Amino acid sequence: MGQYFIIVNLDKKEYFKPNLLKLWEICANNDCRVLPYLLATNNPDGTIIMRSYDLPPEEAKKKCEEETEYECVVEYHSKQWGYTIVRPKLKYFGRWCGDRVAVVGDYSDGATNYEGPSYEYIRDNFKDITEEVIKEFNWFIRADELKIKDSKFMNPDIVVTANKAYERPFIPK
Repeated sequence: MGQYFIIVNLDKKEYFKPNLLKLWEICANNDCRVLPYLLATNNPDGTIIMRSYDLPPEEAKKKCEEETEYECVVEYHSKQWGYTIVRPKLKYFGRWCGDRVAVVGDYSDGATNYEGPSYEYIRDNFKDITEEVIKEFNWFIRADELKIKDSKFMNPDIVVTANKAYERPFIPK
């Protein structure tokens, strides 16, 4: 029992569904590391997501497009050192910046601090971007231990019982 939540962009009519859905679980779960990625400002003089490949420009562009499944642009090529810097035209990096975002529970109709659409309405009418954004985020994050894991298991950082605290337990569903 308990209330289940999703993370919603009310302006873009999209939502992200973490693997664990109760509020405490969402707050303690690594899946929500995707929020800074969605909410980041993408100033061209600051954070730009690019990759460097030790390949000629056309091969680097092709490899980037295979990895991301997005169109990629060659930003720079060093003939002297033989590397190419490529920028994918990512869909979700900074996409939610400046938008109204809420964590909406399935009991939201009774909320005193929320007057937006119901959980059921959102699930039926908004776009679920979970799979797409996880794929893009995991490409960005690179490090396997920091990627959002498959939802076939729960992987909290810590589980506390009456007798002991377990760090990074594997809990099959």
